[in-house]
Amino acid sequence: MNGQLSEISLPELIRELTLKNLSGRLGLESNKIKVVIYFNSGSLMYAACNVRSLRLSEYLLKAEIVTEDDLLHLGARISDFQLIKTLLAEKKTTRTQADQLQAKQVTDILRLASLWTEGTWEFDNRSLLNEEISFIIDVSNLLLEAGRRLPLEFTASRFRNPNESFAPVENPPTAFNLLPSEVFILSRVDRPILLNDLKALSGLDELETYRAIFSLALVDLLKRSSWKHAFRDQPKEVVKEEPIVTFVEAPPAVEDSVEMFLDRLSAAETHYEVLGVNQQTTMSELKNAYYSIARKYHPDKFRSAGEVLGRVESAFARITQAYDTLRDPGLRATYDSKLDAQSRAASVSRASKKGAGTGTSESVGVDDPNENAYSKQAELQFKEGLTALELRQRNAAIGLLGAAARAVPDEPRYRAYYGRALAIHESTRRMAEVELQAAVRLEPQNAAYRIMLAELYRDLGFKVRAKGEAERAVAADRNNREARDLLKSLE
Repeated sequence: MNGQLSEISLPELIRELTLKNLSGRLGLESNKIKVVIYFNSGSLMYAACNVRSLRLSEYLLKAEIVTEDDLLHLGARISDFQLIKTLLAEKKTTRTQADQLQAKQVTDILRLASLWTEGTWEFDNRSLLNEEISFIIDVSNLLLEAGRRLPLEFTASRFRNPNESFAPVENPPTAFNLLPSEVFILSRVDRPILLNDLKALSGLDELETYRAIFSLALVDLLKRSSWKHAFRDQPKEVVKEEPIVTFVEAPPAVEDSVEMFLDRLSAAETHYEVLGVNQQTTMSELKNAYYSIARKYHPDKFRSAGEVLGRVESAFARITQAYDTLRDPGLRATYDSKLDAQSRAASVSRASKKGAGTGTSESVGVDDPNENAYSKQAELQFKEGLTALELRQRNAAIGLLGAAARAVPDEPRYRAYYGRALAIHESTRRMAEVELQAAVRLEPQNAAYRIMLAELYRDLGFKVRAKGEAERAVAADRNNREARDLLKSLE
């Protein structure tokens, strides 16, 4: 069996020989350089090369185990295996040291030949290695490295069928340090997917996408359906057939232009709005929406679009973040909890703002754009602080609410809820009293603020003060059930 390396490279040959558990000698030649590789039941055992720098004697010289005179005495025609046996017998090296040097020699030979894209190969299953091998070659990581180092155009030529499919591996090997691009590609494949769809979702340049897919498939981190086989007389690799999910794009709506798409995205406030779905969307609907967007607005489609490209890349990064969050059940549940907390915080903010007797509308000059911006920033910090408070993130809440209160000290809402956050921990309850008293002074008729102060006094053990504030809360709002219940519990 023989062929051209331009048609099937050494990494692909090694993968197939390993998969089919073949034994024999694989010979390669490129530009007068020759390499032989021996296999035993699919295991790569040994490799040799006619390049002088890749002879074992050169490695022994560099390690200062032998000298030139030693090699001259042993003879130029001595084989690598006989050389090792002689040195071991003369106790000039140890078995461990010899194994390390031979493993490095074989690895360097394989690294060289794995990058050949021109030349020939020939396999002879009758030629077997008779020597005993005591070292192990890390073939998987060599294949991964080769996949990354092969020329991009050559790697792309490995993919002739745009409709071939890729699927996740049930029990993938784990001893790899993957590149970010490879990790990202793997994260996109949670069911069988067509090559064109995977390219559209990768977020990478097309050639870089091919390289990552090829490298992952070489080491069985991705299941590829259409490998080219060199050994046709062997049974073909069995690939379990699974249904390939195709994603039907939604019919074009109002946002057919990229500008309208970018405008819609800039107005989106949640991950759901980014993807154009709602919180009740199923996982399949979510994926369908993401694939539809990727097909139409992937950055690769706008490489020649000038300044629009940067905006599309930023937009697509946001889309990817939204999808990665919502496709994970745990992350989605956490995100939904955050949205609920923000909704509750917004309700609190609106409710407390309605009855404000003083505050930002009176204390901040709305005609001054700088002061107005300052006020908006404080309001944003207040809302984020309320969200953190709802999520029981005490330190974050104190930081945000405190910043708002310091920015606009005459806003009672800021002072009240800053005090409420401080009241959570015993060590800051005295500071909480100062803030809550300030809120009550700014808005005496706000029952909610007086309830907060009453609860603080109760927790501090000041029952009389607590009862007095509860009575004033009831007087401010006789229909406030929370105030009446608190007063009743203090009597």
